[in-house]
Amino acid sequence: MSEVVYAIRISHLEYSGLKIMDIKIGKSTDIENTLRQYSRGNRDIELLDMWTPNPDKTLSTAERGVHAIAEKYAYDKQSEKFVFLQGAYQEFAETVNMLLQNISREDLTAESASSESDDVDDYTGTTPSVIKILGETHDVDSWADALTVGVAAILHDVDDQERITEIDGRTRSYFVEEGRQSDLFKPRRIPDTNLYVETNTSANDCVRRIEQVLEKYGYDRAELELFTRETS
Repeated sequence: MSEVVYAIRISHLEYSGLKIMDIKIGKSTDIENTLRQYSRGNRDIELLDMWTPNPDKTLSTAERGVHAIAEKYAYDKQSEKFVFLQGAYQEFAETVNMLLQNISREDLTAESASSESDDVDDYTGTTPSVIKILGETHDVDSWADALTVGVAAILHDVDDQERITEIDGRTRSYFVEEGRQSDLFKPRRIPDTNLYVETNTSANDCVRRIEQVLEKYGYDRAELELFTRETS
């Protein structure tokens, strides 16, 4: 399941040099199916942008937030359809990009394939309390903490910490060296290293990142244990 807030152009026209776009902004857990539904009534639709909700927020909360931003830039609004003039949409999208992770269809495809191939528990709706990794136990308060602590523990005794930067997505980085942290949406420094990790990601992806680092450095998945509680 891929949760996204989307912006789909459902029609556009130009009048006296003025470009007007009707854009539907909504939420979806299956963007391909959503696009098929829209294309039935209009073959000229275009998926402009998608954003994933922040790890500590729900999809509905993210959608409401994007709607609130859209209202500031749109010329008109009818339910979930917003009318944008000329460059106003670009300004709107750039503002949302500062708050949410912009994601492409290629990224969604890659994450979906990775999720289907990995036999892991579903951590959605939970908060970690303890991570046990490489024989050491650490208390944590969030998935960002679990990710940072877990990766730091793995890198503690390795000689080639920079190899971790080889782990990345098709269009975005997960780990970068100091000086490149602006490439990440929500960077956090990995303790005792000159490296940063992207922490704006879901619970399941946080676990997947730790697993990828374990594999990168030749450790077994059994070296990782997570203890969680349900998010109220």
